[in-house]
Amino acid sequence: MKKSICFISPHAYPLLFQKDQRLAGGAELQQVLMAQELKKYNFDISFIVADYGTKVIEYVDGIKVIKSSAQYKGGKFKYIPTLCAFFIALCKANAEIYFLRGPSYLLGIVGLYCKLKKRKLVFSSCIDYESDIRHLSEMMSRVSRTFYLHGLRWADVIIVQTAHQKHQFKENLRLDSIVVKNLYTVNSDVPKKKKPPIVLWVGTAAAWKRPHLVIELARALSSVRFRMVMAPGINKALRTLIEKQVKGVENIEYFGFVSYARIIEQYAQASILINTSRWEGFPNTFLQAWAYKIPVVSLEIDPDEVICSNGLGFHSRTFAQMVEDVRCLSSNDKLRSKMANDARSYVEREHNVIKNGRCLAAIIDRL
Repeated sequence: MKKSICFISPHAYPLLFQKDQRLAGGAELQQVLMAQELKKYNFDISFIVADYGTKVIEYVDGIKVIKSSAQYKGGKFKYIPTLCAFFIALCKANAEIYFLRGPSYLLGIVGLYCKLKKRKLVFSSCIDYESDIRHLSEMMSRVSRTFYLHGLRWADVIIVQTAHQKHQFKENLRLDSIVVKNLYTVNSDVPKKKKPPIVLWVGTAAAWKRPHLVIELARALSSVRFRMVMAPGINKALRTLIEKQVKGVENIEYFGFVSYARIIEQYAQASILINTSRWEGFPNTFLQAWAYKIPVVSLEIDPDEVICSNGLGFHSRTFAQMVEDVRCLSSNDKLRSKMANDARSYVEREHNVIKNGRCLAAIIDRL
């Protein structure tokens, strides 16, 4: 018998239907990859996404897609119609298993539904602060945090991306979890890189991504070529500021938003990826870069220290060191080539979509 699983992912619709993907990110991409892989194991797949207009229910590649607003718009009682509409969408899915990987404030609502209907709930963590009480207080309102923490207690399985996240859930919240590494499909060919080397930054106009540091880095390394790909996100003021500032920096090519289908052109040409984020889980940009033989220079983020332990680039830790690391890697062809080859081998070995998809299917099948 087929098991039915419903993914709750408000911004996955553009990825599923290959439309405007400006709000879709790594969490949405991973859920779509997971769903596509689980289909091979005879799971019946559905998605609940945000209200993108047109029909309430659509189908794509055998996947049922249900539209429902899940965004709280403020006001004392304005959340009630939203919650009712979202509950109706959960009922329409009528799945045995519900799977949520952000936005985490919905976890309590989905958890309550699963309790009432005797369904199973899987929560998949997508960023490190989801297991850190102090930072949850900074990043989420009290209401959202309460929904989230109750939902965690109701989850039948918690899936994490790294051993660090597993430790944090146990240490901070006394919750067990299972590590499933992010899935990635590696293309067979890697085009020849541009000369001189291009340093690439890919991210969203979000404060915690710290895009302004790319501008500072480019100013500190005026002889190095930078490219900046930035999705608009919801922080319009930050986006406007970055777009204004970047015009005054001659060694940055600014591309704004680039769709997931076309982002491979940027990775194909780049030789170094930089990451300036304060928070991440396991960035999909790392996997995309390594698949295209691009070492990563990361300011703070190195999940389970895989960059350092596998020679996949540099974990700089300070901005001053990041300047030196980018300078070194952009000028040392031999070192960059070795790290590039090691990066490709790592992503093929550790993030193989078939191997990790099989692991995910086994976990869900036991529910």
